[in-house]
Amino acid sequence: MGRILSTIILAAALVSVSACGFRLRTYNFEANVDSFAISGRTNVSITQPLRRGLLQAGVAEKPAAEAGLVVELLQQREERRSVSTAGQARAAEYEMNFAVRYRILDGKQQELLPPTWVERIRVYRIDRDNIVGSSEEQALLQRELMQDIVGQIIRSMDAVSRPAEA
Repeated sequence: MGRILSTIILAAALVSVSACGFRLRTYNFEANVDSFAISGRTNVSITQPLRRGLLQAGVAEKPAAEAGLVVELLQQREERRSVSTAGQARAAEYEMNFAVRYRILDGKQQELLPPTWVERIRVYRIDRDNIVGSSEEQALLQRELMQDIVGQIIRSMDAVSRPAEA
């Protein structure tokens, strides 16, 4: 009886999730671009999340000479600074700043978007009683900052590759 009840509950949960419009997060890439390449400083930490985001959006990766759009990563900047202190002059909050400078080229290496900075900033608290939790929060915020920047770059790619409306 317990197994039947758990099966019914699982089925009800699946139906309710599908009924609410739940779907995995992906990027809305509506342009007529079927391929991309990432060039420039491909050793920056944003490279893999950007590649994953474009592949999830259904855009194929090709060499730069064959790609419809090329994202050239020019610079990356990561900074962390204290913004407030607690007792004994210890940092209580930190500001995390993550920025990427990039440009977008078409398949003929013509510049569609000049070098542009995209930057995200977050502030987080340090819990001196839970250093492990604070470092995990810092890592989570860093991933979120990167995902925000990836989304911005993909939206820029989508915007510059759409045909101009009359």
